[in-house]
Amino acid sequence: MTDIKPIRNADDHKAVLDEIEVLFGAQPGTPEADRLEVLTILAAAWEARHFPLDDADPVDALTFAMKAQGRSQSDLAGALNSRSRASEILNRRRALTADMIDAISSAWAIPAAALGGRPRTPASNVRRWALNGMAAIAFTVTASLAAGGGALWYIGKDLPDPAQVAALADRPDFVPLAEIPPHVVKAFLAAEDKDFYGHGGTSALGVVRATAISLGALISGKPGAGGTGIAEQVAKNLLLTNEPRSLARRLKAAILANRMEQSLSKDRILEVYLNEVYLGSGSYGVAQASMRYFAKPLADVSVAEAAVMAGLPKAPNAYRPNLPDAYDQAKAKARRDWVLDRMANDGLITVSAAHMAQAESLLRE
Repeated sequence: MTDIKPIRNADDHKAVLDEIEVLFGAQPGTPEADRLEVLTILAAAWEARHFPLDDADPVDALTFAMKAQGRSQSDLAGALNSRSRASEILNRRRALTADMIDAISSAWAIPAAALGGRPRTPASNVRRWALNGMAAIAFTVTASLAAGGGALWYIGKDLPDPAQVAALADRPDFVPLAEIPPHVVKAFLAAEDKDFYGHGGTSALGVVRATAISLGALISGKPGAGGTGIAEQVAKNLLLTNEPRSLARRLKAAILANRMEQSLSKDRILEVYLNEVYLGSGSYGVAQASMRYFAKPLADVSVAEAAVMAGLPKAPNAYRPNLPDAYDQAKAKARRDWVLDRMANDGLITVSAAHMAQAESLLRE
């Protein structure tokens, strides 16, 4: 698929749309499906830049996604637990509520942003660009090989060597993985990537989901959301530091994560992550964070303190335990307790150990 080129003008865009129509029925896993996935990503990104959509119609988005996934009104009724609601929504007699959007988005992997606009009246015409944009999202969501094919070749051809991360571990306080307490490692795995040792970088489904979320963000004009695994975080934080948040950055991180898995061991990736992850208050890595928040070396932190640190990568400034406000302290404790529950649910600690740790103060006096 080296013949695929970026879309530079309206003629290129039209040619891509024509080819997408030809490839519409491609079966997942075939070269045609790979090409379709590449073309829809390029088309949607070009449309988002040149034809920004205001309040894209959620019923159109839902209809296209159902068609792409082979779903019927009965399937929608099952997702909403109501035949009447499904009929009313598709016939534009009822608006999607937040609960409905959450249910559909979770069940069918449709970006919530695509379902959150104001529906148009049945008599109104949907612009061709809107139809194409929503179709691109539906195609992307349902593509099964987003981690392979020409899109990844094109986006990833000039990326840095992921083996560089091994050379970044030259700080004086760098702690080898063998010297990091097991409960600290377990806490971060539970909070950030419980299947880290079982998957290869990032799964194809994960890339599809990230791509769909990012496309929805491009069209809605709002930042994307969605979590990423440890290898992807290492790629973004150490190799893509100057890249703005975008669809391309998400895809580049996914590509680099897979390449990193091929050039470095799981232990090495996790070791670098635990030493470089930002944990708030100017702390990079678990060794700095243990001294900053608990005034003790990493070897002496408790299970509860490990859970505090593991809860920080998501939002270091919101969950750091040294915030003075009581409300912020309550948020930090709730985040810590969530990590402890995850550890117990994953079998990394016992339920009783989790309960005992949750009974501890956030910061020992």
